[in-house]
Amino acid sequence: MMESRLLAHLEIFDQVYARNCEIRKIDKTTAAEFLEQNHSYGDASCRYRYGMFLKRHTGHCLDWHDRLPEGTLVAVATFSNARKWIKDGKEIRSYEWTRSASLPDMRISGGMGKLLKAFIQDVHPDDIMSYADLEWSEGKVYEQLGFVKESEKEPVMFAIDGQMKRTPVSRCPQNEDS
Repeated sequence: MMESRLLAHLEIFDQVYARNCEIRKIDKTTAAEFLEQNHSYGDASCRYRYGMFLKRHTGHCLDWHDRLPEGTLVAVATFSNARKWIKDGKEIRSYEWTRSASLPDMRISGGMGKLLKAFIQDVHPDDIMSYADLEWSEGKVYEQLGFVKESEKEPVMFAIDGQMKRTPVSRCPQNEDS
């Protein structure tokens, strides 16, 4: 996954257009499996799960038909349940966009916007918040989607074991010898 993400930062990736995909609600198992394989933080607790499926092939990548058949799940977005709180003097229902991931060697032009639009049409939230992993992006796509930066969090440090499983350092057992 990390190798593919690094190649994507060098603009070496396959490209799909969101207009060539369809959004469908997906089950917990499908979302969890996709996120464990394709998101640097893996799966997370959520209430709403959406998948983006390749509907048709167009453009310049004709070899995809064998590698990426129509109907392939190419991206997943998940959202929390509502949290009620007071904003500007009125109670609002705020949701967190908990995860968004695509296949690691793929860029989906318009993908995040299409996934967000599906959630908004289904749920009609008053507010949506999210986090951008600034280690992998500058978060500009969130600004393009209408999000407003409110704060920054400290980076999350991970320990990687011999099987490349990542665990937040905060959850690692302390070494009693040190």
